[in-house]
Amino acid sequence: MKDKNVTIDYSRAVLILWVVLVHIVNFTSLYPIYKEKFALFVMQAFLLVTGYLVNANKPLKAFCLYLLRIALPYTIMVCGFMIGSLYLPVNDGIEHFDVPTVCRVLFVTSIGPYWFLRVMLLCGVCYYGVFRLFARQTLVVRYLILGCVLLSLSLYTPLIALGHAAYYYMGVGVRLFLKDFNRICLRTHLTWIPFLLIMLCPWLHTSELCTLALCLCFFSMVHMCTERRTLLHRGLSYMGRNTLPIYIFHPIFTMAGKFILPAFQFDGTGILHALTVMFLSVVGSLGIAYFMDKTYLSYVFGKRYILR
Repeated sequence: MKDKNVTIDYSRAVLILWVVLVHIVNFTSLYPIYKEKFALFVMQAFLLVTGYLVNANKPLKAFCLYLLRIALPYTIMVCGFMIGSLYLPVNDGIEHFDVPTVCRVLFVTSIGPYWFLRVMLLCGVCYYGVFRLFARQTLVVRYLILGCVLLSLSLYTPLIALGHAAYYYMGVGVRLFLKDFNRICLRTHLTWIPFLLIMLCPWLHTSELCTLALCLCFFSMVHMCTERRTLLHRGLSYMGRNTLPIYIFHPIFTMAGKFILPAFQFDGTGILHALTVMFLSVVGSLGIAYFMDKTYLSYVFGKRYILR
């Protein structure tokens, strides 16, 4: 199973780097077109991969533990962002820290980059609940019922966006019917070259689904091109296995990156600053996770070890 997930590790490694890049304000201010392009596929790909990796056949206790390990960091980090937004200029900040506001932010609107964890929780509960309640039905029927549940939630409640539910649902479908994630990642230059053209040409646009498909093929090509380069291979694989701590802690470093911006005034492109902040975000986030593992603070997130 570990070998089969190598492409997924590579995919998540590249995706988390793009997530960090998008949250660097200076870079997105200089290159707003790339923020729009990343919005076409980055989190969509993460949702698809997440849907693929979730195992609805786990015992109830094990699945509840999986949900708890998402819910704890989500709650802690979102509450931290809410408190911080009272004193710092944070997008979508709050004005009052009271019970109605906390409930609204935690369960509906979220704050900071942590909405993804809330979507994981909601979709995971729906996925597991449907497949347990309708265990006697065929796989196709259960999958269709799950689709109806997610569609209803996205259309009639503010809890989840239709697009987010759709990509998670697609990932579940890949797991259930195609079995192997590599079957949707074609290793051919005929797919990754168009993807690079879409990314490098500001005037070239396409649909979300098309960009996502080309993106996944690009990840497969990255894997193929680097799998024999041991150091790079190990680095990307390690990052791909540890996207959660990077996702949780990177906002600390992207916000701190504003304070080192004056040191990069000589670079009008903003690229050196972005690369530096990305490096600090990845290394710093993994460093925080390592510290928490060594000091047993990782139990705050419901885990003995955050790093894998």
